[in-house]
Amino acid sequence: MSNGRIAVLIPSVYDELDKELISGIHTAANSIGFDTLIFTGVSTENLDSYTQGENNIYNLPFAAEVDGIILAANRFSNNELKNSVLKQIEKSRIPCVAIEEETDCVKGVFLDQGKVIYDITTHLITYHGYRDILCLTGPCGNNEAEKRADGYMQAAKEFGIPVKLIYGDFWRNAPYELAKNIASGKITKPEAIVCTSDVMAVTLCQVFTENGIKVPDDVAVTGYDGSIYTLMTKPAITTAFGGDKCLGMLSVKELTEQLGVNFNSDCGEIGIRFCGSCGCRNIDEERNILLEHTEKMVRTRLGRKPFMFSNYIAKMSDCGDIPKFAAVLDSLRYLLYDCRSVNVCLCDDWRKEHPEYRKSGFSENMNLIYSEGQPGQLGFSVRKLLPCLDIPHEPQLWVFSSLHYTDKIMGYIATCYDSAEQFTADEHYTGWCDAVANGLDIVIKKSNTEYIWQKLEEKNKTDLYTGLLSKRGFAAKATENDMLILVSFPQRYTEMQYFVSIVSAVLRSDDSTKTALYLGDTVFGVSINNSAYEGMLEKFCRSLSELGIYVAENDLEIITDNIDINCDIERKLTEMMNLFSEKNGSRGGELYSEIFSELRKSMKYTPQDDWCVNAASQKTGLSASHFQRLYKKYFGISFNEELIVFRLDRAKYLLKNTSMSVQRIAEECGYASAAHFMRQFKEREKMSAGKYRKEKINE
Repeated sequence: MSNGRIAVLIPSVYDELDKELISGIHTAANSIGFDTLIFTGVSTENLDSYTQGENNIYNLPFAAEVDGIILAANRFSNNELKNSVLKQIEKSRIPCVAIEEETDCVKGVFLDQGKVIYDITTHLITYHGYRDILCLTGPCGNNEAEKRADGYMQAAKEFGIPVKLIYGDFWRNAPYELAKNIASGKITKPEAIVCTSDVMAVTLCQVFTENGIKVPDDVAVTGYDGSIYTLMTKPAITTAFGGDKCLGMLSVKELTEQLGVNFNSDCGEIGIRFCGSCGCRNIDEERNILLEHTEKMVRTRLGRKPFMFSNYIAKMSDCGDIPKFAAVLDSLRYLLYDCRSVNVCLCDDWRKEHPEYRKSGFSENMNLIYSEGQPGQLGFSVRKLLPCLDIPHEPQLWVFSSLHYTDKIMGYIATCYDSAEQFTADEHYTGWCDAVANGLDIVIKKSNTEYIWQKLEEKNKTDLYTGLLSKRGFAAKATENDMLILVSFPQRYTEMQYFVSIVSAVLRSDDSTKTALYLGDTVFGVSINNSAYEGMLEKFCRSLSELGIYVAENDLEIITDNIDINCDIERKLTEMMNLFSEKNGSRGGELYSEIFSELRKSMKYTPQDDWCVNAASQKTGLSASHFQRLYKKYFGISFNEELIVFRLDRAKYLLKNTSMSVQRIAEECGYASAAHFMRQFKEREKMSAGKYRKEKINE
């Protein structure tokens, strides 16, 4: 079972070396029974609103319960961000180690980088007989650059060869300039060049080849990091490998010393892969490693093929509320096929809009709106990070990414993996996360817009599009014993060229009573005295013809009823509207099917709400008996029975994935009493809630 949590702060998980570092950390953390929690974003030096939102994820471990922190300091290209994180570490006093960097308050973990370069240089001297060897290292004063250069100089001194050291940038500019100077004769061509990074070695070989200098026949070249790119160069480049995995394991070992935890695992050592760039021939090993990597790339490419056809961005952008959004996430969960679990967590103030929205940090209370098999939203403290981490479990690997829309902080996305090799923060993963944030932002805008329109309509009692009365306005003006007439036009008249004229005709026909109302689609209504009913339709059709629309009376669908001032007139209008749908056959069936499907999604994802037949039927505008008949017709199960199923599904999820008490779970599932919940649970599941929890946790 998990004994603790190690947080890893790393600005990017993109290439194989990033995964190698995390793999080393997770392997070592797993050996002592600790969870590995990765907090990562997009690595960039540019500071804009998007990266500001991305970088907020580094605030999360300081708001949560973690036992120790590993800072991948050597990965941060943005020094301002790194220093900000270091200040939080010092302030929090959480045990911490930094990779390849040390401060007064944070212990550093370093590899013996000089020894590797010493061994490579020694190999060039003793095995190949090179004496004129140049070393291209990183920036002067940089810790890694100096240590690696020391290894070269130690070998040169030991074997009595001249020292030729050039400081560069660990990147492409320095090797490009060096290769050009050697090709032009500005710098005398050495027998071999020891590069202290793979990027420099690969660039050097490429520019040499472009200028007619052969590697290793004219100049031998070596690298350092062990990246896959060294095997794609012709010839493959001799380099060190395994350093990042060692660093990962060593960082856990150092952290356990601060935590007082025994660590007995072997941290491994750095190896050297001798390839063609130094004059060695190791074709079979090069081919096997490259083939294995290619197979991984092909499998990944095939696995991501569904992204092309899923239309996931449009689907996530077409939701008006959280239950529907959670249902869409569930339907698109398969796109993140490599992970075991996906969790979407929102701050409790995520709905706020400009300028009040959150720009940094996280709320004390979070809401889990989506996790596989999770019915309904689940509130929890941010200190817990995820509800499932608070129950007994085997050590796990979780990745936490910021959920934000530009600089608007909404929450975070957490994904669980079996191994570090399965996760990459590439365009597919970040695209999925951005689509989630974009969809949630649209949910905010839609819900706020609907709220404003609703309030305006309630205030004005008129339809804002047509100027006709709304249901509420009509109910206020209705006169008892008058006749209520609803008129439905054929569907083709929904086009704007017809719609404006129809509204004008309705207004002209209603010049006396002023009770005309608009009910949406192509349905209009009016209340008139019974004696005025004769000739009303004829007058209406004449008004339409004067406006250029020729409609016969038998093309219109009419429903009439007498007004009873004691009844709920708004409800009566809804019921009369539904009669039009039923008369229209399949069109009505499709309308009800969509309404009931949306209602069912809301039930499934919020079963804890105060659901009952009367409340649900009101949402559809049907009588309770008619509602129950249609519900069973569509879903093959009664409303009340399915409500029990949804509530027990939520209960089982909470029993398995949280440490909540049975009393609290009963409340979270909509039960008035724990006794009722426990009785119903035992009747349906053939075991008590407590026994169910024990069995599932021990699985």
